[in-house]
This record gives sequence, C-alpha cells and structure tokens, in this order.
Amino acid sequence: MTAWFLDADGFTHTIAALLLLGRLGDIVGTRLITPTLRLETNPVVRHLGWRFGWASVAIASLPYFMLSMGIAAMVVSLMVSGSNLMRGWTLRALGEADSEALMLRVAARSQRRTALAFLISGAAFIVIAGVVLMWLSGSMRVPSFWFGVGIVIYGVGMALHGTAYVVRLFRQASVAAP
Repeated sequence: MTAWFLDADGFTHTIAALLLLGRLGDIVGTRLITPTLRLETNPVVRHLGWRFGWASVAIASLPYFMLSMGIAAMVVSLMVSGSNLMRGWTLRALGEADSEALMLRVAARSQRRTALAFLISGAAFIVIAGVVLMWLSGSMRVPSFWFGVGIVIYGVGMALHGTAYVVRLFRQASVAAP
C-alpha cells in the first residue's frame, strides 16, 4: 500500500515536498490575506471554501503517481504562493473590506476592456516564457519540459481566474455606481 512512497527516488520526494510547500504557501498566504475568501480570485475556491483549500494539499502526492504532472503542479503552486505573498502585505494592511472597496473604486474609474487587456497581456508573457522553456527542453522526457508546462498552466490560470475576478469586480462596480 505504501510501496509508491517507499520505492520513490530522492528526486520524486523532493518534487513532492516542494509541491507540498507550494500548496501550504498558497493556503496560508490566502488565509492571511482574505480569511473570508472575499478577495479570492479562484471561483472554485470561493465557492467551496476552506475545506476544499485544505483538501488540495493531497495533490502533493501527485509526483508519486505521475512525476511529470507533479512537476507542473509544483511550479503552479510555488508561483501562486509567490504571487499571493508579494501583494499580500498591502491587502492585509488594508483588510478585506477596504481592499475590495479600493478595487471597486479603481474599476469605477477604468474600463473593463482596459483591465482585461492588461491582465491577458501579462498572462500571455508568462505563457510565452513557459512555451520557450518547453521548446528549449527539446523533449517531453526531461523535467524542464514539465517545468515549462507548469509555467504555461500558471499563466493560463492567471488569465482565467483574473478574468473572472475582473468581470465580477466591474459588475459590482456598475451596480454600486450612482
């Protein structure tokens, strides 16, 4: 029953440990920034709540079953954690209500297509970086290829979740406008 764990090599254990670190970083960072998930951009997490977030830690076992996808998931988790924590200090200092109010004011003074253009353009550069790494890897059989896949998934996820957040934000701003 535990052979999948006991028979794994050091590389697989390292990827699993880094994936676990990334998941924990994402969860703890999110918890520090938005305890009620009011500012969460992932609609699935917003809907399913903290139990789902904590259950997602189980994905740290993925490298033991499919190392390539474990590498990709590790990259996504580490990058999400990094992104959350880099902006976390401002959101935490303002608090959820003030952070949301600020974003609603920004949305009220902007245009949705401008916000989406910046968001999607930024995500596109991340995707391009991942595709270049995949190309430079030369083969799907090397770990760096799957690292590139993780970067692509992260960029696509940022675009999708960011778009959903921007659309929701602009919808709320238009309702709140006098």
